[in-house]
Amino acid sequence: MADLRSGLVIQPTIGRDDAEAVSGLLREIGLAGGAPNDIADAAGFWSSEVSPEMERGDLQTVAWLLRDASSSRHLPATLRDRARYWAAYLEGRLFR
Repeated sequence: MADLRSGLVIQPTIGRDDAEAVSGLLREIGLAGGAPNDIADAAGFWSSEVSPEMERGDLQTVAWLLRDASSSRHLPATLRDRARYWAAYLEGRLFR
């Protein structure tokens, strides 16, 4: 699905299902007990911003946030593993 803005065709960077999955993961990270405040706060913010219409720079920011979360020993291993997976996936989408 392409969006027409100012005469330019903007291709979505991620699909709706992927955006919902990333948004849900960010919500979980934001609510996880023990997450560092900067990661929890950023995850809470970005959880409501992830969409197929995101600009690439914002998507890169989300990927970096997920990388940070994946290396936080304060989060459960399952959340860290999912954050690592989605960070790699998003980075791959940015450079296709």
